[in-house]
Amino acid sequence: MIAAPIPSDDAQRVENLDSYLLLDTPFEAVFDEIASLAAKICSVPYALITLVAKDRQWFKAAHGLKNLRETPRDISFCGHAILHDEVFHVPDASEDERFSDNPFVTGELSIRVYAGMPLTSEEGYKLGTLCVLSDRPARLNDWQLESLKQLSTVLSALLKARKREARLALLGQVLNQLDDEVLLVDGRSTECIYANAAACAAHDCADTSLAGRKLADLVQMEGRQEKERLVDTFRTGQRDRALLEQRRVGPAGEERHLELRMQRLTQNGLQVIVAIGHDVSEQKRLEQARAELHEDLEKRNLELSRAYAKLSEEMAIAREMQQRFLPAPKCIDSVRFDWLFRASSFLGGDIFDFFPLGNRYLCFYVIDVSGHGLSASLLAFYAQRQMVSGRQDMLQLLQAKQGDIGQVAPMVVRDFNSRFTSMTESGLYLTMVFGILDRESGEVALVQAGHPPALLCRPGSPGVEAVGSGGLPIGILDQADYESHLLRLAPGTRLYLYSDGVPDCENGDDEVFGQERMERVLSQTRDRPLQEVKEAINQALTIWRGGDEGYKDDITFLSMEFGTDPKRGTEQRLPN
Repeated sequence: MIAAPIPSDDAQRVENLDSYLLLDTPFEAVFDEIASLAAKICSVPYALITLVAKDRQWFKAAHGLKNLRETPRDISFCGHAILHDEVFHVPDASEDERFSDNPFVTGELSIRVYAGMPLTSEEGYKLGTLCVLSDRPARLNDWQLESLKQLSTVLSALLKARKREARLALLGQVLNQLDDEVLLVDGRSTECIYANAAACAAHDCADTSLAGRKLADLVQMEGRQEKERLVDTFRTGQRDRALLEQRRVGPAGEERHLELRMQRLTQNGLQVIVAIGHDVSEQKRLEQARAELHEDLEKRNLELSRAYAKLSEEMAIAREMQQRFLPAPKCIDSVRFDWLFRASSFLGGDIFDFFPLGNRYLCFYVIDVSGHGLSASLLAFYAQRQMVSGRQDMLQLLQAKQGDIGQVAPMVVRDFNSRFTSMTESGLYLTMVFGILDRESGEVALVQAGHPPALLCRPGSPGVEAVGSGGLPIGILDQADYESHLLRLAPGTRLYLYSDGVPDCENGDDEVFGQERMERVLSQTRDRPLQEVKEAINQALTIWRGGDEGYKDDITFLSMEFGTDPKRGTEQRLPN
């Protein structure tokens, strides 16, 4: 016996079969009749309508086999049949190596003849077969095989219709679970053709007694003529939609309010009016409550307006003070710095700095605290104070590690993360890119903590290169590991650090500026002074934004250029 191979798309085929909701359902007369007709046409004692599931074949109809509903798939004839597009015909199974020792051939049934035509779903999957079987060897003639094929086409159409019926039944069950009243009305006759359970209950009737009722009888309006005029505008197509307010009396005698939305739809010549009633009693109650509080709210709003004006004034002062914490563009030895900073409409959480560590090393970083407002700004100030107060610790750590900046940089970030996490319980966090530069060797160690990668611009290179690929933001876990990316900078090499406010800057159509545009500006200005690079970035963002005010997030762009001493050697990437 040779089991049928499993198709490569069998999982999708079985999923498609399950969507028909036919497996393990009772026998039905219409399927039994088709199987019986197939057996008569082919002059055989047995006929089956099979559905081939993952591990079994199940019978929706079994003419001549009263006590059999399913068999294992691996011994089935139909498992072979669904691999074909035409009728799969076996005149004598006892002489076919695929089936000669099959239990249905050697057992009590002694099957010899098998002919099965696949049942194809509307999605193109072979769900099962319409097949006939006999215990006597025979070759079915062309007319019988063609008839079996035609019957399978009819059966496939029946399966398709049953699937749609099942979906409609499921839709009906879903609609009956809704609290909203749902009515479907024939657009020409204006007679109700469907009502869900909520609509029937609202009109105090059984599930089917609304059918045939006129829309004018189901809509509450003052004046019969007004209702009929409204319905007529829907029937004639003068109106496509309407919103009406209905009043009802609830179970306890309370007044209920219903919002009835009506819409006229046309599809393939069929015109339907859909009416959906939604109880807005609670909304009306709240509206009344709001009306009662309106006078008090106006007074409070006036007080809030005055407080807001005062707060806006103080926020402007705070933004100005925030600017004062930023370092001035300058040179440290042979390393040049310049930067661009644009505050958002709120107090922001961006901060950056650069400073020497002793006579040999230089530290630089960019920090972006999540969120906006006073809390983010205070956390940014706290982070900066931590970095400033830790300068001596950094220098001592460099000395203890004999200048191994690849070890020191991640240790600094780990310690900073631990202190930050223990300090704040606000749920805010920050992203950071941190670097230590050895001014004598040109070596630099970069640590990325959830921050956008630094961009490296090499002398003579036409583009820029991203350095870093992620890392955990500061403040997520109190014990987090970080790694450094080591580079050796040649004279003239530039590093660009920035906050996500640059690539995420949106224009009037809510499109972001993007990483690609930023890198394009940097490539075009690679041979210009840092001042001009900064101005080019600022101009590009201003044009993109349509002005230099109203940024949703802080804009931070820090550029660093290594010295021009030819004794520094050539640039190279060091191993981590």
